[in-house]
Amino acid sequence: MPDSRLPERAAGLDRSVAVPAPGAARARAEDLVRWAVVMLGCSIPVSVAMDNALLAFILCCWVAGGAYREKLAAVRGNPVALAALALFGLHLAGTLYTIGGTRDVLDSVTKSGRLLLIPALMPLMRAAEWRRRGIAAFLGSMLVTLALSCLLWLGWLPVNEWLKGTVQDPVAFKAHITHNVFMAFAAFLLALAARDAGTRRGRLLLSALCAAAVLNVLLMVPGRTGHIVLLVLFTYFLCLHLRAKGLLVAGVVLGSLAVVVLLSPDTMLHRRITLADDEYRQWRAGIPPPPQSSIGQRMGILRNTVEVILENPVLGVGTGGFPAAYAELAKRGGDAPTRNAHNEFLMIVAQFGLAGLVLFLALFGTQWWLAARLPGRFDRAAARGLVLTIVVASILTSTLVDHAEGFFFAYMSGLLFAGYGGEAMRGGWRAAAGGDRRSLAPQGPGASAAGS
Repeated sequence: MPDSRLPERAAGLDRSVAVPAPGAARARAEDLVRWAVVMLGCSIPVSVAMDNALLAFILCCWVAGGAYREKLAAVRGNPVALAALALFGLHLAGTLYTIGGTRDVLDSVTKSGRLLLIPALMPLMRAAEWRRRGIAAFLGSMLVTLALSCLLWLGWLPVNEWLKGTVQDPVAFKAHITHNVFMAFAAFLLALAARDAGTRRGRLLLSALCAAAVLNVLLMVPGRTGHIVLLVLFTYFLCLHLRAKGLLVAGVVLGSLAVVVLLSPDTMLHRRITLADDEYRQWRAGIPPPPQSSIGQRMGILRNTVEVILENPVLGVGTGGFPAAYAELAKRGGDAPTRNAHNEFLMIVAQFGLAGLVLFLALFGTQWWLAARLPGRFDRAAARGLVLTIVVASILTSTLVDHAEGFFFAYMSGLLFAGYGGEAMRGGWRAAAGGDRRSLAPQGPGASAAGS
């Protein structure tokens, strides 16, 4: 006699061996790529090789993942993504008239290709939880860096081959310029997270970590670019809370800090300021700077870079043409050649003329403007803090040329500005700190900017 339950069993068997729906498989694949993006936030302060591997994986998956209509719509709808693509397009256009050799051109195009990470992250990281994970990954990596730096400075961790630092220069994975720029921005993010913490314990913990990062920058690691970045971010943070009074408070605090540094000749900050002043005076006096003179070397490079710009004011020397143009000028003046102008603004103008400067400033201007339209006050403040960090660093270093700074700028830009039209991270930080655990309601791009 036939089993009357056979059709039902057959249906159950079909369900047990059913393959996942294409939509579910695609969602899991996208989550895998998003986790790679999160891991990139962790690797940027640590490993060049891991940066390159993760970037290649993310971009390959972006191309192979299809759904181009949705991805391109997300890019077209984000002004920051368009500004980044325009700047990358200028680097491609500059290859048509460059005076640089093939190696220099390819090197410059490859480095500017990091800008493509900005639009690539827009469709991937729109959800607040993924952006929060990316920020947390970066902060986690910086806290490990902070701990290792402090141990080196205290002499509790012996100098070894897998760390770059010494007791006098207690960095962990990057040179002190990069270390301090990243640590200053990490301190700023910790301050924002402490402001949004939902519990007193969480606020105290985040504030303590922020204070430790600040002390690491000001007292331990001799990276002057990071010192300036930290002071600018500190002033901006006070202005967020106190508005016009914040400038007054910042002036009082910075003035007090200057007095303390002046009266403390044994501190690292006092020695670095004194050394910079001595090196600048030697350069002004016409004394040839020794190789270890950072300020003297930089001033000479900046002077020669301006000469390169004056000789090619309209279109510049093209993509990757700076090393060749500088080498020719340095040969005439008896100076050493260089591939790095140590100023991203001058580097851009030297290669692309006025058009380069306009597009570079347009990128920063677009980021500052769009930051006010991000959905949460953490998002808004963090995005504008990023702009301040990179603008200040670009005056003193070549941020798009340097590997870590270039990746950092592209990653943070893509991550933070992917929130345009998405969900706010503010409530997520409160939930992570033990406060409000309710789900976040999506907020549109026109959300109020009050409190930013």
